[in-house]
Amino acid sequence: MQHPTRQAILDFLRKHPGAQVRDLAEALGMTPANIRHHLAILSAQGLVESYQPKFRYGRGRPPKRFRLTKAAQPMYLEPLTRALLDWVREQGQPMDEVLEQIAERMCAHLPTPLRGSLRERITTALGILQGWRYAPRWEAHQDGPRILISQCPYRALVPDYPELCRLDEHLLQKLLGVPVYHDGKHTHQAPCVFVIREA
Repeated sequence: MQHPTRQAILDFLRKHPGAQVRDLAEALGMTPANIRHHLAILSAQGLVESYQPKFRYGRGRPPKRFRLTKAAQPMYLEPLTRALLDWVREQGQPMDEVLEQIAERMCAHLPTPLRGSLRERITTALGILQGWRYAPRWEAHQDGPRILISQCPYRALVPDYPELCRLDEHLLQKLLGVPVYHDGKHTHQAPCVFVIREA
């Protein structure tokens, strides 16, 4: 779940693609500087992109306009996903085994584990996750590198299906070839954190 202001911006852009900062500021009763701050965060999350119109009216550079990225477009798959997860639970097969098999299928076309140093593997893995619209980044920490995922594709499902975090653990372990652990914290706004244990 997004910060209320950022959710309001997403909702406005969904109805008014191509809006300018001043349009958002007027509609939401905020300063342009505040709107730019939230747009920068949404852009870093891969949800909003800016562009400039091809045609110019008047002098100077036309102001930037903003629109949602494909990652921000609602796909309405949540009911189907919930039904599938409930069905898997009813089959009696341990969910962790199912998630590991799903991770194997998702990585089937990739050379796993990835090649190169751990840092190179992390960089390549982030590119793969970015292609899946996870909006990932990594940070160095004393206890090992961490991968942070800002745009979890099933964040809304985690309260009812917390085992879904294991899917990302399996994915990252297959890609990196080293143990990876989710830090276990679930918050609506903070990114999901995965700790990498160097072999």
